[in-house]
Amino acid sequence: MPREADAAYACAMTSAIFVATYWLANHFTSLRHDVGATVFDWERHIPFVPWTIVPYLSICVFFVLSFFAEGGPIELRRHVARLMLVLLVAMLCYAAFPLRFTFERPVVDGLFHPMYAALVWFDRPYNRAPSLHIAVLLVLWARFSPCRGQWAGRCLHLWFGLIAVSVLTTYQHHVIDVLAGWLLGAGVVAVTALPDGGRPRRARQ
Repeated sequence: MPREADAAYACAMTSAIFVATYWLANHFTSLRHDVGATVFDWERHIPFVPWTIVPYLSICVFFVLSFFAEGGPIELRRHVARLMLVLLVAMLCYAAFPLRFTFERPVVDGLFHPMYAALVWFDRPYNRAPSLHIAVLLVLWARFSPCRGQWAGRCLHLWFGLIAVSVLTTYQHHVIDVLAGWLLGAGVVAVTALPDGGRPRRARQ
């Protein structure tokens, strides 16, 4: 397992880079006049499901925990490299092909209102494809999967599946964004795969 100090440092630095880079990219895209949209007509039948904001935002928890997952310093560095590569490619795509989300999200009151309010405060409806949420989810999936037990693995797959669906049912992304994010995340995981298949190694004593 990576030393807690190293994991905490990697978590803090990577999180800061992600937040700052994504916010700035969103801000600058909002100032552009060439922002398009790609949406299929049948997507209008996708329902808005307010409670799915919970799995949607839970990726932040898994993001932090991923730096402390089982494995040694090599796995930690590989994980950080994957996240940085996903971020870099996504930013290049946003600069070259800026897209925005086009559906109007219904007003949400009650228990989930603060969560949507926080989301709106931070995330503008720009830079949709590839979905960084989905790309990062694939990287997290690869990070946690080797560490799972039978029941924990089933719960992990179920919850991560909910996170994947939630990008549509919270009205954050169109389907094309999800597909592009999936290709990005899967591609990064594939090209950076460990020789042993990604199984965590025990750190030397």
